[in-house]
Amino acid sequence: MRLATRALLAALATLVLCAAVSAQTLRSPNDPRNQSPAVGTGGQEGGPTGLFTIYDGSTLRRGEFTFSIAYSNYDRDPGNVDIVDVPLSFNIGLNDHIELFFKTTGYRGIKVNSPQNLSSFYLPNSQLFFGTTLGSPAAIVLAPSGPTVGTLAGTALFRPRNNQPFVQYPFSGGSAGTYGQGPGHIGSLFGFPGFNALLGPPVVQPNSGTFGSADNYPGIGSVAGGILPGIVLATVQLPCTVLTGNCRPPGAPLSNNPITVPTVYTTAPTYLPDAPFVNRLYGQSSFTNMVFGAKIRFTGPNNPLGVGIIPMYRWWLDSGSDASGFNQLQRGAGPGGDIGDFGVNLFVDGRLSKHVNISTNFGYWLNSNPKDSGDFVMLDRPDEFTAGIGFDFPVNEHFQPIAEVNSTNYVGGKTPNAFNNNPVDTVAGFKVYPRRWFGFGFAWRRHWNQQDEGHFNQLTST
Repeated sequence: MRLATRALLAALATLVLCAAVSAQTLRSPNDPRNQSPAVGTGGQEGGPTGLFTIYDGSTLRRGEFTFSIAYSNYDRDPGNVDIVDVPLSFNIGLNDHIELFFKTTGYRGIKVNSPQNLSSFYLPNSQLFFGTTLGSPAAIVLAPSGPTVGTLAGTALFRPRNNQPFVQYPFSGGSAGTYGQGPGHIGSLFGFPGFNALLGPPVVQPNSGTFGSADNYPGIGSVAGGILPGIVLATVQLPCTVLTGNCRPPGAPLSNNPITVPTVYTTAPTYLPDAPFVNRLYGQSSFTNMVFGAKIRFTGPNNPLGVGIIPMYRWWLDSGSDASGFNQLQRGAGPGGDIGDFGVNLFVDGRLSKHVNISTNFGYWLNSNPKDSGDFVMLDRPDEFTAGIGFDFPVNEHFQPIAEVNSTNYVGGKTPNAFNNNPVDTVAGFKVYPRRWFGFGFAWRRHWNQQDEGHFNQLTST
């Protein structure tokens, strides 16, 4: 993010100097630069005219229109997720300053390479492989409801591996398992006396709502709020001692039965903001969202400095209001925002010469929260602050090399994300225009701050 911020500030300084450069007449017959829709994905939405993920400063003229279809493959963390989106878009010029656009994701495929790093795989209707065996993974959850919870209510609790029976969405009322407690056991370091522990029901929290905090899900979600639990990556077995007297029945001599406790875990959930409920190793969905908006240029169409805004509205077609909708969210169709999301983007564009153009973007998305079938808030989604800079070099009217840097920061009040990742991408490629009205492009994309081994400090001990 630091690199992208510096580049964007340098670009803005360059654009200020642009006013002193002799104007290049835009959209003349001799202008080698063509227009086409931005692909977007991975932060920016596609649809408005632009480069690959960056919006430029030009708009379609009155009566002009474009259609676009694209294939975009990119990586995201946590979960080492590989995403394929196929965005479809249409836009039309109202006049020389305003173009309207519509975009939808016709197809989405998500491959999750590290499911153990995502809380969505720890939900009651999800399982993980342990070697060749499927089972419910260990997790850290908000203490479940029941008649004898006592002082454990509202606390973080270790849910042992294979404790959680398979329960279908919406989960509430299903069994929370035994937490490893047999009849007559008196408790342990993690756990509680045996009783009929139940999942849910959800508990409304102060300030929860469409743009507020998440509600609590006893036995399901984390102590941080929401439906997603904390995850357990490693455990250890401790021998039975007086302090862990749960290993023996009352009155029986001390036994050697070990107990299992977590050693590497999070009390907060970890999730992919764009698909927080995905629980398929490979999930597919179609027509996941619709985006409507307008690109409004404030400066004149022939001015070498283009300044304007792009207000947008994004509607998610799947939600948690019923089992079929939540099933699509678990396929990775999206976050299922209750009333959709509201975005605005500022673009500044400078035509430095006939063959050099620079574009910068700053955007903000106000994201609504997903709700379940009982209208409880499942997750407090983060808002998004996007920034990017792009250079394009129209060599002639048929060939246009492009280089971009873009970033997405997850900001605002939100459910904590233990493995949060604010992606910074580089995109490099070119667009080819066999005719002024027809073109195609190719680009390579790199996620620079992915959560691989090289991005973690190595610890050594002697």
